[in-house]
Amino acid sequence: MNWITETPSADYTQHTTVCADNAERDVQAAVDACAEYAFTLLDENITDSAMYCLFIWDSEKNALTIVVTDETRKQDGKHRVTMGFSAFPDIEGEEPADTVKYWITDYLTTCPSFLAFSLLAGFVRGERDRVELM
Repeated sequence: MNWITETPSADYTQHTTVCADNAERDVQAAVDACAEYAFTLLDENITDSAMYCLFIWDSEKNALTIVVTDETRKQDGKHRVTMGFSAFPDIEGEEPADTVKYWITDYLTTCPSFLAFSLLAGFVRGERDRVELM
């Protein structure tokens, strides 16, 4: 997976990639790889006020963004990781957001690089005012 790293401001660094796969198994592996990449940045991303690791699904862009943020969900950490999907698989009877949330929840249960930190995992569909704890 090729990550593009940009620093649009002194406040944060944006890490971006695109998943071009369309097979369910391959897209799930890409979501797992996106999470793992974000977790490699946790040491630099966590501050004293860090409380959440948010997995934000943007249904308009078919994109997953992972950020570490504070209790108010307004003060993000230094690194933002985003993966866009050029062809998300059509899974009968499921919205892509539900599928991504399920995959991430499943991945987190056995992910030592995430479990080593005291963060709450939350899933967001669009705006951050409603966080679904995972």
